[in-house]
Amino acid sequence: MSSSEHQPRQPKFLLTPRHIMAVKEVLWPKVKLYEKQLEVLTATLETPETYVTAANKVGKDFVAGFIALACFITCQRLGVTARIVTTSVAEHHLKVLWGEIGRFLSTASRSLVAGKGNAGPLVVNYQEVRVAGEAESKNPLSYLVGRVSAKGEGMAGHHAEFTLLIGDEASGLDDAVYEAAQGWAQHMLFIGNPNPCSNFFFNNVKAGNLVI
Repeated sequence: MSSSEHQPRQPKFLLTPRHIMAVKEVLWPKVKLYEKQLEVLTATLETPETYVTAANKVGKDFVAGFIALACFITCQRLGVTARIVTTSVAEHHLKVLWGEIGRFLSTASRSLVAGKGNAGPLVVNYQEVRVAGEAESKNPLSYLVGRVSAKGEGMAGHHAEFTLLIGDEASGLDDAVYEAAQGWAQHMLFIGNPNPCSNFFFNNVKAGNLVI
């Protein structure tokens, strides 16, 4: 795992691992994050860019899904606007990450999703989570969304008090995705297998830890 200081963006709100773990203990008390997953969580919140290379079936999507949803819920509870964008090279890859997000939504100790007699704080559509009060808004202040993007489409303009971009299968992401997010993403988490590539993911992993 490596972290980068490329064009650091100053957060309007500092979300810390302590915030996230406090929410975890309330909503998912039985979930255990092992050492490397905690390292990913900490790096994501404490540095502008975090890069994780790992093999299949070691919990990459599990921790990424947890970070995405836990950050969104924590911001909602604190009254902080949040825009979190998840992306990957193909729909079937993004479905894996959103499968983990869906599992956390359904296994929380308290009802999170509004509807069917529940008064949960969130509204869930296909690869989109909103605050219930913004269910019908054309331009919600907060959201957690999935966007398949080959050339950076839909990767610009997601400004809020807390912003995060999560890129899955990052060895296949186009450099345009990375460049488009520079203007708004206070934090970026890129996760991928160590596949041969020559994009920003390869270059920044090769650069190593740039945070002093």
